[in-house]
Amino acid sequence: MRPPPPRPGANRAQTATPTLSGRASPTGSVASSKSRTPKRKAVSEIEDGGEETNINVVVRCRGRNDREVRENSGVVVSTEGVRGKKVELSMGPSALSNKAYQFDKVFSPAADQGMLYDEVVAPILDEVRSNYRQD
Repeated sequence: MRPPPPRPGANRAQTATPTLSGRASPTGSVASSKSRTPKRKAVSEIEDGGEETNINVVVRCRGRNDREVRENSGVVVSTEGVRGKKVELSMGPSALSNKAYQFDKVFSPAADQGMLYDEVVAPILDEVRSNYRQD
């Protein structure tokens, strides 16, 4: 069995962070980023300390495409209504259990662009505009 041919474009060594010696060092970039990055607080520390985070994770699930509909493939992702906070993954009949994940906002395939804009983008833009006016 032959290894796959190399893909065109920059190779991995060329995209890694260069060191002082001029040679690329993929492990050097990981090590240097670890030393610069402060440790993250555990979720319990944030919840107990009353600190507020400004990061929200929003998920938009897509519906089945034409090929999936033609092939009568099963629905793998389900949500609790058009808008909720939980995504459930059906792992198939041979799986021991299904998976469920919580997010700040979850939109089903029935959600349209307007709904996403009104609930996700518009509040961010309003906050940016209000902060810009204060400066």
